[in-house]
Amino acid sequence: MSDQEKEKNLSEEFIQHFKEDQLQDTTKVFEQLIAIRNSIWDKISTQLPAAEDDKNSDLRNFNDLNGDHIGQMRNFYGVNNPIDWVIHSNVGSPKKTFTNIHLTTYLDQTVDTPHLGFALGTLPDVFFYIDLMPRVDVLREPDYLLKYLAPLNDTWLELQQDIYAANIKPFSAVMPFIRSSLSPVAMVGIVPMPFFEEKVMPKIQHYVEYWLELMSMAEPLSDPDYQQQLLHDDTLIRNNIVNLDPANAIAERLVGEDLANRLYGILRGEERSPRP
Repeated sequence: MSDQEKEKNLSEEFIQHFKEDQLQDTTKVFEQLIAIRNSIWDKISTQLPAAEDDKNSDLRNFNDLNGDHIGQMRNFYGVNNPIDWVIHSNVGSPKKTFTNIHLTTYLDQTVDTPHLGFALGTLPDVFFYIDLMPRVDVLREPDYLLKYLAPLNDTWLELQQDIYAANIKPFSAVMPFIRSSLSPVAMVGIVPMPFFEEKVMPKIQHYVEYWLELMSMAEPLSDPDYQQQLLHDDTLIRNNIVNLDPANAIAERLVGEDLANRLYGILRGEERSPRP
């Protein structure tokens, strides 16, 4: 697929990254968002202890094609808890507008609690995404939705009302696949920093705290067939999300195809050390 074809799958806000005459310095906001991501990880790892995987320690800092620092990749796994694979990363140069900051927590098949997906970025306004990623087809298993996702519905509706009242353009991914990857309570948007701080950040904190509460109540699964189905579906969905992410076009422009392909493999959980 050509760069032009890949760009067709990006929203207008992301495409701006390719236009050299429209770049802005977003360093101040980027540093604030990094601090937010780190504080949320501190909260998660305090309740759910994790160890860092050293398999890809050479990517804790990596450069772009010009030799300038462009990102970090760190990964963690749970210590005596169901965390399987954590993506703790960022890529992009805030001096050139675009940054993408991730904290995705994938769980193993011993529980069926949703994964926690979380991302921030600068476009130059703040991009945000947080979702409790269901492990089953909620149309086939509505009880799962009622148990895990429905309690967040009021918070989700409140954000939609806030966005409408502020006359902010609702965000909608261009690719049908990406839209289909979002749960009914996924919060996602591109908003000015003051709005993010006042209206979005408290709701993100609520989502994280709610997810941690779910984790504190999670009971081990006893059906081996159900566990195997979760493992199969988790792997397939995670691979599809990584492989079809339209932002891959940006990563490849920044670091080249070889490093980008290695990063995709790490996101899929393919490059990791043997567990102790």
